[in-house]
Amino acid sequence: MVFSIVITILALGAMICIHEMGHMVAAKCFGVYVKEFSIGMGPKLFSIRPRETVYSLRLLPIGGYVQMEGEGYDGDGEEPVDTSRSFRHLKPWKRFIILAAGATLNVILGLVIFAVVNINSSVVPTVITGPSEGYEKVSVFKAGDEILRVGGSRTHTYQDVVMKLSEPEIQKRDSVDVVVRRDGKKLTLDAPLYGKEGGKLMMVGFEAIYKPGFFTSLRYAVYDTGFVVKAVVGAVGDLITGRQSVDSLSGPVEIVSVVDDVSSAKSPYTWLSLLSLFALITVNLGVFNLLPIPALDGGQILFLLIEKIIGKEIKPSVAGTINTVFFALLMLLAVYVTVDDIAGLIK
Repeated sequence: MVFSIVITILALGAMICIHEMGHMVAAKCFGVYVKEFSIGMGPKLFSIRPRETVYSLRLLPIGGYVQMEGEGYDGDGEEPVDTSRSFRHLKPWKRFIILAAGATLNVILGLVIFAVVNINSSVVPTVITGPSEGYEKVSVFKAGDEILRVGGSRTHTYQDVVMKLSEPEIQKRDSVDVVVRRDGKKLTLDAPLYGKEGGKLMMVGFEAIYKPGFFTSLRYAVYDTGFVVKAVVGAVGDLITGRQSVDSLSGPVEIVSVVDDVSSAKSPYTWLSLLSLFALITVNLGVFNLLPIPALDGGQILFLLIEKIIGKEIKPSVAGTINTVFFALLMLLAVYVTVDDIAGLIK
């Protein structure tokens, strides 16, 4: 368990560092004065100032931040160093790039990790090897069919097919529209679903490509990353609509538990499983930060869009209050999720 805790802290720290580095590099490219680059929150443990920016390590491992001149809506009580280097005085498109840069690097990191995993393991395309045993006579599929769409959604990998079939609306049906490429031609099939509701399948097989080349690995890494993005957006939608409860969320404690389960497996591919898990987490982190929630990067981008629409800046006091309230709510949510994770482990 100690190993799992350490590796989780290091991995999450690296993801946070990459995220904040994206903000900082983008800001410096546009000439913004960056006051501090911090990993962690709370009391400062260590800091160094090689030039104008202070690089800090803080006590609480719950995130990080990049403090830029003119960014904070609350103000820090200091006189501006140089208003020409203020974040607030940049053109909106430049501020957008700075705000989105952190999440973008998280997603790119996930894509790179997925590519490394793929090139050392396998990928599963949507080419059918044939109907499952016992379903040869009733199946509408033939060996060599490439599934292009399921229920109107584009599919690139076996995961996409499974994800679409698992949707509650699909599971209620007895069949689903499937577009396949057969002998170079596109066909639309009415594919029967077999099994009970909540576990219905098309009963076909797929063959993995082991140790694919570089470009194939990279292409499927793009598909893997897109799959995670869709899954996160779908999960958020389920939370908003009530299909999923807050109890379904996982925090650092649950992540450590999953890492411990994965690392405990005595397999030569354990390191690939860990990398896949961390790729999943970093893409999650990136997408989550782009949600239009104040106190997150997406919330600040939302403020930018509102300012663009109304033609004037949102009052700093108003924006500051909104950010503070939502930050407090996010912290309460984090505490609830952590307590729930601990309670789950005790049970």
